[in-house]
Amino acid sequence: MQLNVSDINQMASGGSYVVAYDADIELSDAPLIEVEVVAIDPADADPELVEMARLAILEGASAVLSQTGRGAFVRVHRLVIHPTDFQPRHFARCTAVELRRAFANMP
Repeated sequence: MQLNVSDINQMASGGSYVVAYDADIELSDAPLIEVEVVAIDPADADPELVEMARLAILEGASAVLSQTGRGAFVRVHRLVIHPTDFQPRHFARCTAVELRRAFANMP
């Protein structure tokens, strides 16, 4: 399963955010959920922000997958870390929204 997440709001005074990443998701019957970040943009993004984004993506995926009893290995490609408009809570929210949408569209 592929997930393409993009939600950008840079017009909110103090509440602006940028969430953008692509991910490959391998579902499993085991309840374990893991997230690996393979590539970031920019390449020299702050490692602390990258880890915060990874944990937020894990949180969003866990919120959805825990309801199904399934696990997953999430491999994140092109994780965009905006130096000013980075807000991890939006990574969690957007991940959950897009993962629910993907499950709803599965045959």
